[in-house]
Amino acid sequence: MAYDLPLVEEKTKPHQITTLHLVSALAFIGAGSIIVIYNYTIPGWGLSLLVTGLALLGITMFKNKWVISKKTNPVIRLLELIIAIVFEIYSIIGQYRFPIVIFGGLCAALAFALFWERKSGNQLFVHVDNDGLSLPVVRRRFIPWKEVDAVVLRFGTITINCLDNHLFQWNIADSDMDNKQFEAYCNSKVEENIAKRATDDW
Repeated sequence: MAYDLPLVEEKTKPHQITTLHLVSALAFIGAGSIIVIYNYTIPGWGLSLLVTGLALLGITMFKNKWVISKKTNPVIRLLELIIAIVFEIYSIIGQYRFPIVIFGGLCAALAFALFWERKSGNQLFVHVDNDGLSLPVVRRRFIPWKEVDAVVLRFGTITINCLDNHLFQWNIADSDMDNKQFEAYCNSKVEENIAKRATDDW
């Protein structure tokens, strides 16, 4: 027997996606403004960057749902990364230290976000089967039954109490699962593995 308990939480929160779009917009606006005012060799590039930053800021603020949608977000994120890389290369060539740091950090953040956000919105689960419990997005991904003291599912929250005093809790999304049957299954697995637990302790 196996159970998949859907969690309320998502792997990547919408506000996290929005925040990085805003950071990119402000970086573009700041860099573009400085280039337009102080750099007489490429004022056109500076103006383009400034306009891009203002446009990105506008659509992120007023069309947020569209910007962070699964279809649109990767495209915008990729464009942000390309722009950041171009200006990072230009900064390195010109040896402009401050822009190197700013756009270098932005490139790293955007590259990571592009990878991480591909799974944004994916439903997270606590998987329970005869071998143990598989946990989402925590350092300890799997707990065998011999290390579990109790599993309780009450009021939409699952609580996993381990023998080493670690406690894990998540809010569970609405489902048709029979809570009493689930708890009875977990209790039976804990009981079955008490002997293994005692043997390991010796």
